[in-house]
Amino acid sequence: MVLLFGSGIVVGLAWDQTASASPLGEVRTDEESGREGGRRRLIVDNVGLSASQKADVDSLVGFHRHRMSDLDQEFQPRYRAVIAELREEIRQLLTDDQRVRYDVLLAEHDATRAERRRGDSKK
Repeated sequence: MVLLFGSGIVVGLAWDQTASASPLGEVRTDEESGREGGRRRLIVDNVGLSASQKADVDSLVGFHRHRMSDLDQEFQPRYRAVIAELREEIRQLLTDDQRVRYDVLLAEHDATRAERRRGDSKK
């Protein structure tokens, strides 16, 4: 039971990390909102790109961002199904009172994560 509970925590933490991960090469700075010309600053922006290089990088980032979006759309439903299955299996181990508390805690966790995502999407 401890192993199952521990694996639930690990999966939850991984889910949080996945949900809030930034595409490769992106970085936010404290001094600015992280946006430059409608996009986040990239690490490569700090190497002194020429205008031509910057346009090429923007093109590459856009292409790969589209690929990552396609991959995410394929991956997320499967990932959510695994999380839902895990949660249901955990619920089956609990007493009625524990199940009610677990459901409340899950709802609070999911609401907090959704709020954090809404805040991230506004940046």
